[in-house]
Amino acid sequence: MTTSPSRSVLPQHERYEGLLYGSLVADSLALAPHWIYDQAEIAQRFGEIRELLAPPADGYHGKKRRGDQTHYGDQALILLESLEATGGRFQLDDFARRWRRFWQESEAYRDHATKDTLARIEKGGHLITQSGSESRELGGASRIAPLLLALRDEDPKVLIEAVRAQTALTHDNPEVIDAAEFIARTVLLLVPGGGMEKALRTAAALPFQTLQPQIYMQKAEEVRDLPTGEAVDRLGLSCPLEKALPAVFLILLKHGDDLEAALVQNVMAGGDSAARGMMLGILLGAAHGVRAIPERWIEPLSARPQIEKFFKTVAVG
Repeated sequence: MTTSPSRSVLPQHERYEGLLYGSLVADSLALAPHWIYDQAEIAQRFGEIRELLAPPADGYHGKKRRGDQTHYGDQALILLESLEATGGRFQLDDFARRWRRFWQESEAYRDHATKDTLARIEKGGHLITQSGSESRELGGASRIAPLLLALRDEDPKVLIEAVRAQTALTHDNPEVIDAAEFIARTVLLLVPGGGMEKALRTAAALPFQTLQPQIYMQKAEEVRDLPTGEAVDRLGLSCPLEKALPAVFLILLKHGDDLEAALVQNVMAGGDSAARGMMLGILLGAAHGVRAIPERWIEPLSARPQIEKFFKTVAVG
């Protein structure tokens, strides 16, 4: 099992590399079982998932290959591509154009938020940057890792504004937008060396426009003593934030000191493991750094060359 060094000695650039790789490997790890809601079926079909697997042909991502991303990870890479093209500066118009072009050319799975956003754009009457769906799904908030890395030296207000704007592009729901801000604020607490549970509780106590993370934290606490799969099942395996966010908290409270165990438990729990995984990967990567991520997950990642090039663009390391 991969272990993490002392929090006090972990270089910050490793934390930022970790949150980007963590997000994308977590998404890719979920590629094969994504949206299978029967935990027994996942175990029967795949065994304990400890490697990146090719998705089954009859699944939601049947045209993908081992090491690829789900449609959530694809959108994170669009954001990364936009940031690289603008020299590490977030320009919403550029991201929006690239996002729309991707869906015009891609055969990747389209979820409800994507379909609704594209429909609003095509109907006209909305600017491309003001066409976001009303979706309550966590996926829009979970794809922000490239922003957290690129804007790491900016004033926190600039970072928060950017993560909120990118989320609203497709998920113009106040609570989902707040969830993206929650991720960013928790990362800002983790990067200096804060422990996971303390960082979560401190961020949960901060004021948000509509999100009440302390309520979701309490839901996680109520099932904390159960086996992880059973606890996540009770909280809810599906996409809406009110189910997915407590499940993320539960996994972090139980496995926040072990990145590999947390991400394996997440995919074995089933349901929307990809969106949960991307959020988990961000926070675990920020806490433990890139060295905590197994090389066997990083090496086959299809986007690895693109990620390494991005590190050079934004001068990490």
